[in-house]
Amino acid sequence: MVYTIRLPELVKALQKIHGKKWVLDSEVVYINLETGREEFTPCQRRCSTHYPDPYLREQFPVKMELFDLLEADGVNLEREPYHNRKATLQRILERDRIGSDTLEYVPFVKDLPKAWNEAIRQEREGLIVKQTESPYEHDRSYSWLKVKNWRFEVCNVVGFTAGERVRSAFFGSLVLERNGSFRGCAGSGFNEWELRRFKDIFSDAPRMPKPYSDQQVGDPYAAVKVDVQVLVKFYQITENNVMRFPIFVS
Repeated sequence: MVYTIRLPELVKALQKIHGKKWVLDSEVVYINLETGREEFTPCQRRCSTHYPDPYLREQFPVKMELFDLLEADGVNLEREPYHNRKATLQRILERDRIGSDTLEYVPFVKDLPKAWNEAIRQEREGLIVKQTESPYEHDRSYSWLKVKNWRFEVCNVVGFTAGERVRSAFFGSLVLERNGSFRGCAGSGFNEWELRRFKDIFSDAPRMPKPYSDQQVGDPYAAVKVDVQVLVKFYQITENNVMRFPIFVS
């Protein structure tokens, strides 16, 4: 019910599908018309706004990308082969004359190198590689594999957040910058030796004024003066020039 209110244009488009009950595997996205790329922050803004006004809807129009069909008109299709479910989904959208402005059918691409190059070009998170005869999978399996489009960057460590629970004796995440700009916080990817190594570095390091506010970082943190660079991997760069899901590598 919450998203019925937040995304009224999608609800209106979905109501054009005739029948009793439909279960779709889909994703709500915002696509920058100038670059042709998906952007995370505008989509998050729309999905987190309970009562979007017309200006916000016009500023950040979203669409629903349709990947798979689990149930059609009350009939469960999860055990049907993947290519059959895709064909049924496409046929229904064509039957009900549902255009691509708000609801977009995502076709199955057999040319894997082409699909991968397109994912890299559009800076997408990666691909889900599926066997055409596979049933619907609710988790990753040998039939459904997620291939991530990781990117890598060397950043400077300028601080750390406090650790919680099993990490309370160490730290939560590294606060990172590059070329004088805040780039994000890496809180995963560490083994126990690395946790201890950074704890020792931070214990001996002098504190310094915070180069970025707690609000910008997203959590309260301690700023430290250390000559440490780390390699991290991440999905994308947001519109605020911050890495999405940065993970410590080395």
